[in-house]
Amino acid sequence: MHVNLSNRQGYHMPIPQPGEIWEVSRLVRSPLKFSSQEQQTLYSSSVQSFLAGNSPPRYVMIVKENESPVETEEQWLIVSVMLLSVKTDFLSDVDLLIPANMSGLSQDLLAETWHVIPALACNLLQPVGKRFSREIYDHLLTVGDYSHKLVDEMPVISETKRLGLTPGSLYAAKDLKIQDFHKQEEAWSDVLTVPVAAYHTYLKNIKFTNAVLDEALYLEQD
Repeated sequence: MHVNLSNRQGYHMPIPQPGEIWEVSRLVRSPLKFSSQEQQTLYSSSVQSFLAGNSPPRYVMIVKENESPVETEEQWLIVSVMLLSVKTDFLSDVDLLIPANMSGLSQDLLAETWHVIPALACNLLQPVGKRFSREIYDHLLTVGDYSHKLVDEMPVISETKRLGLTPGSLYAAKDLKIQDFHKQEEAWSDVLTVPVAAYHTYLKNIKFTNAVLDEALYLEQD
């Protein structure tokens, strides 16, 4: 891999806002550019298929803008996102169905409330559909927090249904099909998380290089 400077100039995009739905880009951007062989090693077959345009579009809900390091340049802004899937056959207590009329898209989506990850904003293509209301946004995050034991109580099913969301069985998470789906989605999310890891490596390399240059300058002046 090598440092990729191709995105430093002329990069402009709106800053993603919490509750917005964004389509995931099929062009992976990263400050470290990976060779085709490295991509084969890093990414699962499902990611390869997505990048080649052989699988449906993917979407995420913006959760929040992360507190990025002060060195962060605009094009490497990090945001937290919740994965949304077009595969709506895997309902569970933490995979909630979002109807098309709520998202403004042409199809229903599955909100993977348990699956919130960091992503480089430049790997999100564009905002689509409708921005979720604060009530829907908070509800999805609370369900996700419960799945990670960050809150003590799961929102009651009647409240989930009142908001227009459809939950699955409380026991669905123990279903092997649901577990396999979660594993597949975790593997797919590498398309977003690997560039974030590459960015942190890039920052470390920059800091190391600067430290070496500072030391060399000091010795020269001494």
